[in-house]
Formats: sequence, C-alpha cells, structure tokens
Amino acid sequence: MIERLLRRLAVFAALLLLPAAALAGVLDRVAETGVLKAGTRADAVPFAFADPGGKPIGFSVDLLEAIRAATAARLGRSVELQVSTITPADRLQRVQSGELDIVCEITTPTWEREKIVDFSVPFFRDGTRILAFRETLRTTPDPKDMLIGVGEGTTTAGILNDALPGVRTKSYPTMDAAFAALGRGEVQGVANIGVILLGLSRKLEPNRSVVLLPRSRPYGNEAMACVLPQNDSAWRDLVNRTIVDLMEGLEDYEGPYMDIHEKWFGREGVMAYPLDRSTRDYLLQSNIWAR
Repeated sequence: MIERLLRRLAVFAALLLLPAAALAGVLDRVAETGVLKAGTRADAVPFAFADPGGKPIGFSVDLLEAIRAATAARLGRSVELQVSTITPADRLQRVQSGELDIVCEITTPTWEREKIVDFSVPFFRDGTRILAFRETLRTTPDPKDMLIGVGEGTTTAGILNDALPGVRTKSYPTMDAAFAALGRGEVQGVANIGVILLGLSRKLEPNRSVVLLPRSRPYGNEAMACVLPQNDSAWRDLVNRTIVDLMEGLEDYEGPYMDIHEKWFGREGVMAYPLDRSTRDYLLQSNIWAR
C-alpha cells in the first residue's frame, strides 16, 4: 500500500516538473489563445524562405496555413498563424518544450527523434545527394575524396556515411552557411536532399554550373513530415487528416496538394521539380484510413 502511494506521488511530482505547455493539448491551448505557434526554416527554398519583406513563404508555409484553417474550422473560432524561424539544431527541442505547436519543413522522422517528439504522415519525399561545382569534378571527381558540408542536426551525415564509408563531412549551423563554405572552397561539396541543393544554388550561386551526385539514384530517400508534440493524439489526428485531405485527387495529379506543389515546384513556380510517379504513389500510401 505504501509503495503504491509512493509511486503515485512520484508520478505527480514528475508532472509538476513539466512545463505548463506539456500538460495541455495543442487544441486546448489554441482554443483559449487563438494562436497557432508554428516553426519553419528560412534557408530551404522553396519549402520555406523569406520574401523581400522578411515574411516566411514557401511550400511548408502554405501547408501550415492549411493546418491553421483546419484548426479554425475544428474549433469554430478564428486562429492566427504565428511562424517562427527554426534551425535543424533547435527544431525538435522547441516543439518538445511547448514553445512551438508544430514544425513543418524538411525534417526526416527517425526513431531517435521519436523519443522526444511525434511526427505527422509524410508530405514530401526526396533523395539525398551531393552538390559540387562542375569545375571541381575536374580535380576531385570522386565524392569520397571530397570534404562535404552538411547541416548541423540533420540526418545527412549518417546517410552519407552509410553510402560512402569513410566520407569526410563538416557541419554548419545552416545550409546557407554550408553553401557559403562551398563558394569559398572550404568544402568541395554540400549534401542534402536534391531539391534543397538546387534551390540553394539558384539563390546563392546562380551563375555557376553545378552537378548533383550521384547522377542516377540518390544515396537514400528521405520522407519529410511535420514535427508534433509527443502524446497529443487529438492534435496529431487533425494534422494528419489535413495532409491526407490535401492529397485528394493526387492519383490524377489534381487537387489541393498539386495546387500547392505547382505553385512552388511547377514550371511557373520558384523552381521546377516535377512530382514523379514513385513519390506520388508513396504519398498516397500514407492514407491508411478507411472512409
């Protein structure tokens, strides 16, 4: 009897040590405050970046706006979307602490990350590659001989090590910083998913010819998902339902998801990056719920 009471007291004490944000669900807090606190990147063109006025825009921001609208409809009240800039190094901790309700950008779910946060169903998929300037390949054609810049707090270095044992990498706080190091010749290549690398090259080095390696299949495919607070089922369900509903019509390359995709990745978008059939089918398979 005493042992049982002590265990209950220990659990109660642990709950008292948690931040207040961790004790209430996201929907409860948003219902009270009318504010949805979101995070995304500032250096992930065209997923999330700043317009000339400093306002966050991009594919991920439009996804967050759809989630905001779904939240407002669910709660029956107006909801303001507050978007903060995050980095790969702090994104998980800011959701875990309750500072942010959701982060949508180019985060890849891993079991290690699942220890402190939850993830939505995937909303994008792309392959990990190395970008190098074309002239670099004349002297250093093999990626194993390059020093590769990667983003701090990303899964990229691990993927490269699995694919290219012994490859040398150097971490930078942002991909903009890694690309700047490439421009200075500090590294001979930078690695991330292909679409991000192409976006960076067009933003930071538009007049230099670049190559994505390997030229055929990527080193590894990565799914992108939104980061969510752990153990908040109601909030996770709403986010998942929103993402799945956006993909209605995707089998025919139609519907809300394709509208957002074409806006940023279409021929008239920021960067042409067509949605291939295998990625389309992968995204459609994330809808495991029967009607």
